[in-house]
Amino acid sequence: MIRWSVVAFVGVGLWTAVLLAILFALNIGQIRDIPGAVKVQQVMLCDGPACASGDMVDLPFSSPIRFDPEPTTLHMRATLEHVTPAEGVNAVYFPKLADNVDVRVNGQLLHPNTLPYRLWNTPLLVTLPGPLVATREVQIELALHGMPSEGLDLHPFFFGPKDILQPYQASRSFFGQGLARFALGLMCILAVALLVVWMFRRKDHEYLWLGLSCATAMITLVHFGYGVASEEYRIWTISWTLSPALYTLFLLKFLFRFLGFTSRLPEQIHAVTLILYVSLILLLPLEYTFAVSLWGNVLITVPAAYFGLLVVWSNRHLMTRRDFGVFFPCLNIGTIMGAYELYMMLHEAPVRTMHLFHFMPLVMSLAGIWLILSRLIQSLKDYEDLTASLNNRIIEKSEELEASFAELAEIRQREAIAAERGRIMLDLHDGIGGQLVSTLSYMRRNDVGDDKCRLALEDALRDLALMLDSMENHDSLVTLLGMLRTRLEGLLSENGIEFDWQVQGEPQLRNSGPSQALNLSRIVQEAITNVIKHAQADTITIYVDENRIRISDNGVGFVADDPGIAENPSHGLANMKRRSQLLGARFSISSSPKGTDVMLDFA
Repeated sequence: MIRWSVVAFVGVGLWTAVLLAILFALNIGQIRDIPGAVKVQQVMLCDGPACASGDMVDLPFSSPIRFDPEPTTLHMRATLEHVTPAEGVNAVYFPKLADNVDVRVNGQLLHPNTLPYRLWNTPLLVTLPGPLVATREVQIELALHGMPSEGLDLHPFFFGPKDILQPYQASRSFFGQGLARFALGLMCILAVALLVVWMFRRKDHEYLWLGLSCATAMITLVHFGYGVASEEYRIWTISWTLSPALYTLFLLKFLFRFLGFTSRLPEQIHAVTLILYVSLILLLPLEYTFAVSLWGNVLITVPAAYFGLLVVWSNRHLMTRRDFGVFFPCLNIGTIMGAYELYMMLHEAPVRTMHLFHFMPLVMSLAGIWLILSRLIQSLKDYEDLTASLNNRIIEKSEELEASFAELAEIRQREAIAAERGRIMLDLHDGIGGQLVSTLSYMRRNDVGDDKCRLALEDALRDLALMLDSMENHDSLVTLLGMLRTRLEGLLSENGIEFDWQVQGEPQLRNSGPSQALNLSRIVQEAITNVIKHAQADTITIYVDENRIRISDNGVGFVADDPGIAENPSHGLANMKRRSQLLGARFSISSSPKGTDVMLDFA
């Protein structure tokens, strides 16, 4: 684990160093020669306002740092000899200076200093009236104003036609002051939007910290975009120099919550260090405010920014590849822009003159917005997936409900049929059955009628009982056959036949129901009746299991394939075959002088 941490530390450091080297090599905003204009690269540093004497110094020039609480002024003079002014309007163009300047040309004041508005990030174009440059010698006198603790800078400047110099001044102003003001407006909108979102989603603190980082960046952007210096020098200097440290703190808080970190130790150390440093600056004399604040920004912001890079790299698995591909490069760019700006502020006379730090909040905030939008897009995708899943579940449950309703309707229909069947059974039992029983009782009691009539009535009564049993016990064929045995035992006993009942299992019909049960009962009844009438047997055996029913006797048998017997209605073999087909069973019969077997096979 330690080994991989060292590898990440060194690897990220080398990568950042490479990017910083590329940025330095590009030297964005380098002051180059302007065709058609005179470039001033040397001035006289005067010993007083009258500029009676002085030393020649090369540009860029930066005054030595002096810890003095009072503003200072440096006087300079540049004399352009043997120049031919343009016929149109001429101008003097200052790409870079700090902090403000009085400009006199041939003794006339053309630009008074504008303090407290500072020109350290604003190129200056001073238009010259025609009569001032009518001679072939142009004398430019400058009075630089600023705080000695911050240093006064002057870089090479140009004299020439205004229409040539003005596009250069406009371009540099756009990339410096103009973009800083644009970023300021954007940060204001983002800060308000994110804080409003946080008000409605208090649990999502990443909106709060990203919004506060945008609000903090506004302090830096005001300084870069407008160069405003508050009358309270100490408070304003602490605010704009240490705002990057506070901005980095809020970004760390955002990053930790976005990645789901539970540890708050790094951000707590950062916050405590920042508070202690601000307290120290407030206790120091005024002239040390800028230098100490600037070094405090270096000591706090640089380690925190680098730590943020390590956190993102080491936890890239917690982000999608696309999110990592956006956020990590943006964090790299922000870090090297900060390092680039620190170089320009700490170097006494930097060759590089274009400030880039005002791009950093813009890049980082847009990267943070991308992460939040990415999460929002993923949330919307998850919501759509969840909605689709819920719709599928609803469809499935609806189908289940429809099936349940259909099943319930079928159950109710079966219950209604069963109730109607019960009513019919009751009517048959109490009606026809009662009349048959009463008639038989009357005939037996009064010895009325012949035996054929009595037997016919008994057969009709048994037949009625068979129908009722089939409707009532169709769910269990064993029970149905048992009821049939009970009904026929008296008849078998009268004919001297024993009943051998062998049950090994419950037969399984393909389609169960009262009609199928009645068909089965009719087949078994017909087989038993044939034994009673024709077999001259003394034992009937009924074997039952899951796949078959076999009715056997030990009678005299018959010739099973004799057409005369097969067509004899008294045997009912044709009816038995027809009913077995309705049951979906295979019917077979075999007979010999030792007895007859009737087989129903359900397999």
